[in-house]
Amino acid sequence: MAYDVVVIGAGISGLVDAILLAEAGRRVLVLEHHTIPGGYLQQFQRKRTVFDVGFHYMGSTEPGRPMRQLLEHLQVWPRVRMLAFPDDAAIEVRRGSRSFAYPTRFQRFHEKAVLTWPHARDAVDRIVRDVDEICARFKWFALKKGRTYSHPLDMKLSPLSFEDYVSDVTDDAWLKEALGFQSFNLGLFADEIPWVKHALAFRSNFDLTCRIDGGGGALVAALVERGKELGVEYRFRSEVVSYTCDGRVLRSVTTAGGDRFAADLFVAACPPKVVLQRVPDEAIHPKYKERVLRLKDSRGALQVFLRLKAPLRSIGATCILLHDETEGSHPELPLETILVTQSQGESVERGGPRLEAMTYMDQDPFARWRDRPVLRRGADYEQLKQGLARRMIGMIARIAPELPDLIEDTYVATPLSDESYTKNTGGGVFGISHDISQQGTNRPLPRLRLKNLYFTGHSITMPGICGVFINAFETCDAIRDDGVLFDAVAT
Repeated sequence: MAYDVVVIGAGISGLVDAILLAEAGRRVLVLEHHTIPGGYLQQFQRKRTVFDVGFHYMGSTEPGRPMRQLLEHLQVWPRVRMLAFPDDAAIEVRRGSRSFAYPTRFQRFHEKAVLTWPHARDAVDRIVRDVDEICARFKWFALKKGRTYSHPLDMKLSPLSFEDYVSDVTDDAWLKEALGFQSFNLGLFADEIPWVKHALAFRSNFDLTCRIDGGGGALVAALVERGKELGVEYRFRSEVVSYTCDGRVLRSVTTAGGDRFAADLFVAACPPKVVLQRVPDEAIHPKYKERVLRLKDSRGALQVFLRLKAPLRSIGATCILLHDETEGSHPELPLETILVTQSQGESVERGGPRLEAMTYMDQDPFARWRDRPVLRRGADYEQLKQGLARRMIGMIARIAPELPDLIEDTYVATPLSDESYTKNTGGGVFGISHDISQQGTNRPLPRLRLKNLYFTGHSITMPGICGVFINAFETCDAIRDDGVLFDAVAT
């Protein structure tokens, strides 16, 4: 069969791109190296219990908010059921004896922050105002008709990190820390994350903060189902290993199994570094290739998945961002902040009670096992994994003392686990890092000098679940170059 478009990678961005291009009447093939779709939203099952690898929660799901508008346009919204977090305690930040619970709505956050920090009211008002102003300027975040938006490449991005910005606004240490915890969502520290990206990611978590019945797998299934309705074809165990070019036009790709696919258009929803390493040198300017290959990758993830005998009453439905100051005794492998989520009211098919906890971690401590086969990395690797898991469980037990007695099984994943399944260099969760030194034109962009190859996914404009949807729509908007897609989504 002949195809108009080949999408390389069946993560969320690739699945969304496939729908949008098929919706425009193109014959689309999706090639995925793994056995299942989903990328970082894939799931795995142990003893009939299903765990989420990278899906924790989703915001901006109320009418008029970006995730809702994008999902409605894709005709995916009716296929998933949202499970809202408690109104006044969606995500709780804890440090020592202090805590601040983020509500599900941004207006309520504003009110609650003023009550929590009455002496810093001017600072809270300014932060809220500045966040709204930044979000209103971004085309695929604001999604409003009748406005004139600058192209992302023409926008003057702030050179400030979040730390730079917030230190100019307030000297209240706890207010800065409570707000700075949100940088965790992008795997960056407060002095690394660009203020603009912090603001966009921060705002996207409100109005309305939810989990999904069935977890990230339910969203993946809905996207695949919609793609199939539009005639999208999916092929798994089909890793693209070579690219054939004619000058600056990509003619075909070849998989590890020897299958060759030609098309008029190619969309790389996979790590840009992997693509550029395999595209012939003469097709890409060598300085561009060298610059991208030298970019810093994002941090990997250490994840602990627990099968429980019963739910943790001490945590309940709230998602916890836990900072543990006692972890400073392990400077070589710090676990200072962890994200803890517990299943609540989800489909019984996903198994019994379970707890998922994760933190971001540099990849260097795991480098010596990188070349060893999966599941055969040796006793020393397993010992390191279990030691890290015990520390993470101990951190959670300080706020949920009943946890150790409720654990039935423990499963641990490191950055090497993610690298095996996603091909991101070193298992970097967000591909190429989005730190302050790599924003704007200092990172891969959707359009390449190859006339018919486009990038999309976590490594491009925005990370996070909302960001990766935006990246997909932005890439398809660039492909179409007629404004029709934006007008179809905007209100």
